[in-house]
Amino acid sequence: MLSQDKYTLKPKLAEKFAGIIWKIEVDEVNSVLALETRDIAEHRAAWSAFDLAAEKVLFKEIEVESGWNWSLDTVHQSMIFLHSYVTDQSPEHKGIIALNKEGKVEWQHFNRSLYGTAAEGVLVYNPNVQPRTLELLSTQTGALLKYGAVDSIHSARNITVPQVYDDPKLAPVTLKGEIAGPLFYVFFNQKHCYSYHIRTRGGFQQKLVIAEANTIILEENLTGDIQKLNPEAFFILQNHLFCIRGEKQEIVAYLV
Repeated sequence: MLSQDKYTLKPKLAEKFAGIIWKIEVDEVNSVLALETRDIAEHRAAWSAFDLAAEKVLFKEIEVESGWNWSLDTVHQSMIFLHSYVTDQSPEHKGIIALNKEGKVEWQHFNRSLYGTAAEGVLVYNPNVQPRTLELLSTQTGALLKYGAVDSIHSARNITVPQVYDDPKLAPVTLKGEIAGPLFYVFFNQKHCYSYHIRTRGGFQQKLVIAEANTIILEENLTGDIQKLNPEAFFILQNHLFCIRGEKQEIVAYLV
């Protein structure tokens, strides 16, 4: 990794994990980010959560019983929700585990599936009953608040993701190396944020560059030699730029 000593942007969050980062979900209202990691060799899944406003870890790599069969679903009102599946071969969800901000199981339902979130709670249904009827449950306790709920889905998202830059040669700053594949770009808070790949003897290397005016304030290698191009390397949420680096086992956030 390139030394960052000569640049001015320092990470506000940098956490490494035993497994590969598999999925990320956020609760923007309460500034909670949760992620799922998986260790393929050990056949283990784990979950972690972070308070973005306080820039601290809420819990890290906690596991649940039969964890490999569970996956991160959503984060709502500071609760982290996991789902399982009807069968091993079916993509249809069944089962709910609700984790609190300490990573403890607050409540669970094994015969209900998450449908979405609402301002009043979470919307669920029984996958074994047709026609589907929604139920509104308390986010914090899982208690039934309303049967036959028709509440609108709450899906407030304000995430900025990079777009493909039309012509890398016209970029406002000079980017090192011969770009292989698309150049991803966002202009945010007067900062130019780039991600791109360059060719190496072993394949490709993915880079992240952030510049303010014509001055580079961050330049680092997100990966070593990889055999194929990675998709989008970063996203911006609440003035934090999040990227995954290393062997997809570290998440880093920069305040931009």
